[in-house]
Amino acid sequence: MKIIGITGASGSGKSEFVNALNLPVINADKVAREVVEKGSDCLAKLVEHFGEDILFADGTLNRKLLAKKAFSTREQTDVLNSITHPFIKDLINKEICDLKTRGEKVIVLDAPQLFEANCEDLCDFVVGVLADFEIRKARIMKRDNINEDDAVVRLSAGKSDDFFYEKCDKIIINNDSVDKLKLSAKNLLKELDI
Repeated sequence: MKIIGITGASGSGKSEFVNALNLPVINADKVAREVVEKGSDCLAKLVEHFGEDILFADGTLNRKLLAKKAFSTREQTDVLNSITHPFIKDLINKEICDLKTRGEKVIVLDAPQLFEANCEDLCDFVVGVLADFEIRKARIMKRDNINEDDAVVRLSAGKSDDFFYEKCDKIIINNDSVDKLKLSAKNLLKELDI
């Protein structure tokens, strides 16, 4: 089985790129939501560090408040990652095993925090999707329905473009149209002989 890791900065268009590849996908964001479900060990550890107020009255996670606390400084972001990433990696490994059992030959691991979660070792090839800061800011303001200040805080908590250039096997720049991004996906599949 060949595993292609897709990562990159928030708002860069990773999801559109992943969709354009048209391969089976493990979505790390979906996995991340699963590991913090009500009553989970991961959620208990988050409450221990960030406080009881990150829970709604029904015991489910108040994602917006956790994000505000966790993305307030690089240190708090690192704490969030140190708590959640081991749980996420365990569940990703389980999903990889399930896909292998089903006979899949190539899968995509869509993981914005691929390196932070130490999941790059699961991948045969890693692609970083990047875009200019202003473009990413506009995208996440629209996607997450947040204001400009919150968007800047969130983007500032992420890794620099240089980080992705240093760590990834290939970089895709997504400042243009979806059609151009689809062409980049098609070219990548040719390059990897898939």
